[in-house]
Amino acid sequence: MAQIKIACIGECMVELSALAFDAGRARLGVAGDTLNTAVYLRRSLPEDTGQVSYVTALGDDPISHQMVDIIAAHGIETGLIARCAGALPGIYAIDLTPQGERSFHYWRSASAARSMFGDGGIALSRLTDFGVIYLSGISLAILPAADRDALIAQLAAHKAQGGQVVFDSNYRPRLWPDIATAQAAMAAIWRVCTCALPSADDEAALWGDADDAAIIARIAAAGVPEIALKRGARGPILWCDGRLIENSYPAAKTLRDTTAAGDAFNGAYLAARLAGHDPEVAARRGHDLACHVIGQPGAIVDLPPRPA
Repeated sequence: MAQIKIACIGECMVELSALAFDAGRARLGVAGDTLNTAVYLRRSLPEDTGQVSYVTALGDDPISHQMVDIIAAHGIETGLIARCAGALPGIYAIDLTPQGERSFHYWRSASAARSMFGDGGIALSRLTDFGVIYLSGISLAILPAADRDALIAQLAAHKAQGGQVVFDSNYRPRLWPDIATAQAAMAAIWRVCTCALPSADDEAALWGDADDAAIIARIAAAGVPEIALKRGARGPILWCDGRLIENSYPAAKTLRDTTAAGDAFNGAYLAARLAGHDPEVAARRGHDLACHVIGQPGAIVDLPPRPA
């Protein structure tokens, strides 16, 4: 596989988990949907075959300094992390049910990542250095409207010049001013997307689709040639080369924490596709990694042995 440069755009935050107020402790981490995918993508790629960069903004405070160091320690390039004077990173806390289902509590309204493409941030023209650009609905939702529109225009130009645009809609209603704004942004980016990695639950919540086939049909109608629709324990359904592919997938052996399951799938799927594997192989690798990740606590976990 030839060397390829991949940019993952989004927001990384301080993660608080395993909260125990009676003991005065919590587990600290650095995570966020696109950062999780960047890490799993980097780990899943064959050695020395691709460079993964993270594009975001953080503050100039000591916590932000440590976050950059942690991201770099995962093997992620940090040269496109803007440092905004006086800004701070966002924070989120995870609550888990006994069944491993998670809920999140956020402190992110003034997160530095919201200004990543604003004054003092990253120039959109720098994205032309990359062959693949990955982002999510959260990446879009946190941006001011003008910056969001400019980013989508840049992605359209990237696609027109032969670049790849990979998108996971990852719809979070609280991040959007209203559903119409979210729908307009998502519809616009599907039109410039070359590979879609959405989740069925998110798509149905945003658009009210009747079933998986309706989701696939709507996204394919926007001109997306490759779709891997994540469906949790059922595994993904694929749309590639004008045909629908549905296979069976093994259930996870253990369920401890569903955080980052979809992010892990995205990283492994994209790594397999960039390494030249067909979508069905990529989907199995994505599903297997997601099953592994949900068997352990936290968003970023150690990986099983690399597949041959």
